[in-house]
Amino acid sequence: MPVQNDTVDSVQQTNNDIMPNSLIDAHCHLDFECFDDDRTQVLERAKKNHVSDIIIPGTQQKYWSRIQHLCTQQGLHACYGLHPYWCKQHTPDDLTALEQIIANEKCVAVGECGLDFRPQQADKKDQLDFFLAQLNIAYNAKLPVVIHSVRATEDIIKTLKKFSGLRGMVHSYSGSFEQAHQLIDMGFYISIGGSVTYNTAKKVRNTVKNIPLSALLIETDAPDQADSQHSNERNEPAFLMNVLEEISVLRDEALDVIAQQTRKNAQQLFGLD
Repeated sequence: MPVQNDTVDSVQQTNNDIMPNSLIDAHCHLDFECFDDDRTQVLERAKKNHVSDIIIPGTQQKYWSRIQHLCTQQGLHACYGLHPYWCKQHTPDDLTALEQIIANEKCVAVGECGLDFRPQQADKKDQLDFFLAQLNIAYNAKLPVVIHSVRATEDIIKTLKKFSGLRGMVHSYSGSFEQAHQLIDMGFYISIGGSVTYNTAKKVRNTVKNIPLSALLIETDAPDQADSQHSNERNEPAFLMNVLEEISVLRDEALDVIAQQTRKNAQQLFGLD
């Protein structure tokens, strides 16, 4: 459902006294149609709540042009990729198109790519084929990858081991602390979203407490995965502060310290100024 302005304004009022360094939303589907009616207002609310930059991942070839158009705006950064959720709709021609667009258009990463092994996603072999192809494209282009992983962390790790030196992030991380350390040792960042604000998300909360701050990114995954304060609402970048606040409590570290380091991490990964 659409976000109510008074709800967002209350978040802003609470957080304005804190004033951390500007935040980077490391994963947000701002190109999705659910933002078409109020995207300008969404961006205004994001800025009022300290979000200066947003990474926009691609999901299907037919929507990449929307991301291209959006990322002519300052602070918006494009990724292009083929999401495993829509694996049955992807074709080999999409991979050719992916190589072409990253060669000719400015982008900061390849993705969102990865594996989604929920029961309704039965096309495991096809998913792995598209994942491997995109990793190879990213490796050859010397770009990082944005990885989607649902019930597939071990398979993600095994696959990434084939590409020594490749870097990237696993977004909306849901694996274990031990798996997170394997990924970090391979040069990958762990990105955390609204799930960390739910007490039931024990694995995620434990991971957040214990991984090095130098390996952490924060995200919204908007319009999905809203934090516990907005569980019945459409998610949006303005709510990133709630993720930051929860991480600050879990780690017992100052907001501005986490804000500064996660911004630095995103800048390093995506090559941002």
